[in-house]
Amino acid sequence: MSNVLLPGQGLTPGNSITSPGGRYELILQSDGNLVLYDRWEAHRAIWASNTAGHPVSSAIMQTDGNFVIYGFPNTIWASNTAGDYNAFLVLQDDGNLVIYRRIEQPLWASGTAGQ
Repeated sequence: MSNVLLPGQGLTPGNSITSPGGRYELILQSDGNLVLYDRWEAHRAIWASNTAGHPVSSAIMQTDGNFVIYGFPNTIWASNTAGDYNAFLVLQDDGNLVIYRRIEQPLWASGTAGQ
């Protein structure tokens, strides 16, 4: 999988996306936590949804622009960016996880650039 989740794409537990250079990995863990790791720094976690302990089914970049982690049966985390249709999620080589409405127009970011 690439470093981008387009509208309608997502992750299931155990699946991940990786930055183009391979340093950063975003994985939906089976424990319910969505975690961004720096693989070159002893696989150090640099951001997490803090949703461990919740059963999850998927993390989806919805067509309405919201990135959502779905549990059983409810939503357990969301980026709260609904309303920006066709937004997409990018794991960048600088370690930042960003939702863009268009190139160069970020809606949400993990704030982890350079960590």
